[in-house]
Amino acid sequence: MMRRALLVLLLLAVSSSLFASPDKVAVVLSGGGARGMAHIAVLEALEEAGIPIDLVIGTSMGALVGALYSAGYTPKEIKSLITETDLTGLFSEPVLDTSRVQDEVFTYTHDHAFSLGFGDKGVGDAPALIGDQRILELLGYLFSRYDDTIDFDSLPIPFRCVATDAVSGEALVCSAGSLVNAIRSSISIPIIFTPYPLKKGMLAVDGGVTDNLPVALARSMGADIVIASDVNAQQIQDYDQLESLSAMAMQTIILVTQEKARVQHPLADLVFQPSLYDLFALDFGRWETILERGRQAVASKQSELDALAARISESRELVVYNPDRIGPYFLRSTPTILQLVVRDISSQSLHKVPSSNQFTAFLGRRLDAQTAEELNLKLRDIRKANGLATLGYEMAPQGTLVINSRGFGERTKSISMGLKSDAGLSTSLPSSPAWYRADVYLDASIEALAQTELMLLVNATLGTETGMQVGLAYPFALTKQGRMDVRLSLFYANGGMSTLTATVNSDRSASLDKAFLGTFALDFTFNTESKAELEGSYHLVSLNDSRYPTTFLAYPQLSATFLYNSKRDRFSPDGARLDMLASIGYLDTWKYAFRIGWSQVFELSYKESLGYDAQISLLRQPWPLLSSYAEVGMLEGLPGYGPLFLKRDLAMFGLTWQHRLSEILGYPTFSKVVLRGAMFDSYDPYTALESNTSIPFDSLAWDMGLGIQVGLDTPLGEVIANLGTSVKGKVTFSIGIY
Repeated sequence: MMRRALLVLLLLAVSSSLFASPDKVAVVLSGGGARGMAHIAVLEALEEAGIPIDLVIGTSMGALVGALYSAGYTPKEIKSLITETDLTGLFSEPVLDTSRVQDEVFTYTHDHAFSLGFGDKGVGDAPALIGDQRILELLGYLFSRYDDTIDFDSLPIPFRCVATDAVSGEALVCSAGSLVNAIRSSISIPIIFTPYPLKKGMLAVDGGVTDNLPVALARSMGADIVIASDVNAQQIQDYDQLESLSAMAMQTIILVTQEKARVQHPLADLVFQPSLYDLFALDFGRWETILERGRQAVASKQSELDALAARISESRELVVYNPDRIGPYFLRSTPTILQLVVRDISSQSLHKVPSSNQFTAFLGRRLDAQTAEELNLKLRDIRKANGLATLGYEMAPQGTLVINSRGFGERTKSISMGLKSDAGLSTSLPSSPAWYRADVYLDASIEALAQTELMLLVNATLGTETGMQVGLAYPFALTKQGRMDVRLSLFYANGGMSTLTATVNSDRSASLDKAFLGTFALDFTFNTESKAELEGSYHLVSLNDSRYPTTFLAYPQLSATFLYNSKRDRFSPDGARLDMLASIGYLDTWKYAFRIGWSQVFELSYKESLGYDAQISLLRQPWPLLSSYAEVGMLEGLPGYGPLFLKRDLAMFGLTWQHRLSEILGYPTFSKVVLRGAMFDSYDPYTALESNTSIPFDSLAWDMGLGIQVGLDTPLGEVIANLGTSVKGKVTFSIGIY
């Protein structure tokens, strides 16, 4: 009987160990911006110890690292993403493009370095400081092998991430749908990134606002063992280190998020706490230091990790993975784009939504790295052309590429500032071989002035010419095809307005010229690309030069202009532009001007473009004024010729070839080769003598030039270096921001 009882007990013990449920292991990764890269070291250590992982839960940066691991990326592959990605460039995009709307013919767009909108809903053009265009592009590609309708439990490792409802403040647990949307929602650090539309009618902000270390969530989902990595566990302790904006901002984030995180530390079986107090949320360039701190945190708790691995081995087998293996994600097939859908995810539909026809070139293509790069460039160009906040993408079932378009409602009031400056050397200047000029400008507009339909417009410039224009505009007619505004404006300026006071004239006298201009106009805006003006004006100009008698000019003028421009800037890969101007005035005799210009660019490939341009100008306006002439040289002119090389009559034709180079700090760079030829009259406006003939193209001169331009497109403007030489021996080198 004794032996039989012992045998029964032995069988019961064996059967209980055989049928005992294995421990469910969950890994919880906290938020912390760039600090979250330390999570990679934790994942490496868990794999080395052979600890199986049944669930990954992440917040903010922990959501990104956790989603990559759950989707089938290995720790080594995640680390490779860091080394291969321009992390600084991810955060270099402005929330909204600040390009100034082109509003004058034969004047080229310049960018605003600063723009601020305000209205009834508050101050700011957008609810953030940093744009997320590059981040959405990256997420779209990294998770393109999964549809946007998946159950997160169907991933190689089940996954959850935490976001926060921006209205109610409640925690949101993402468990299905789009990985791109879930992660983007979880990383929406308030003020830094815009709240993200997680689903219709709901905006999400960073999960760290409600639960930066969701250990309790892991327990509620049945986790028997929880391993947590808290990269925000340590804050600055020394008052002297809190004297910078970045340090104070990071300290504030830690203090806010750690209150709920620390109380969950005891709920975890093991908590790794890397020492990262001196690293900030956007220190992505210091990823090597962050990874090393993560490894040090693991090493400091190696004995606890070994003990936990031994405990887990009692109920299930430990499996050590080869760190150099190919992850399950890359064993999935690369999707092929079979259909296109453009979806507007904006809360207000007050902007232009792109057409799916703009992306038809991608149909039938596999969404590999090459296609993704080309798609990203296309998205950026269309985003800027339409004034959107973001154009992201993700894959949907049946090979559908979904383009998510997002914009913000326009502010009724705005103020913008910018800078335009260049310097260089040229053999075509009237006197000295060098020049430098700079202008700071300010544009402001206020709609619904005094609760009427009037709009107040203010434009000011400080530099070569200092002046201010104040105008009132009234929307006379609004239709689906466009609008017509009646505009009345007054302009006053002083500075260098004649050839005698031009910046390129080394013999110039003090810039004491003054001008007053009154204008009444009808402005016709057909769409975002076309505009026409019919303008009547009266000019009062006083030219003051110590070597010549004071000249006073008073004359009326009637002008008509038309501008069509589908090119966003000088380096647009495709598009066309038409400039037309005709005017007539009277000063002793009839004065007139006629100009027409056309340019077009064709995209040959995603990096190559070919273009051509042509221009004809016939100008007979008051001869002492700089504004009475066509400019022959510089970026849009004849290579080899510098600024303010002025002619009354000009016929010019050119060919351009453009190549997109790599990016610098996330900003695209371009090179352009320009070949142009021109014919122009031989009258020299810098002689301070009026021409003795009014015959068009009398006494012709000609030249042909070859130029090379290298440009960097930044939020401050286009930084361009230009070198040109001509057949007649003219040479010009310039560098400037436009």
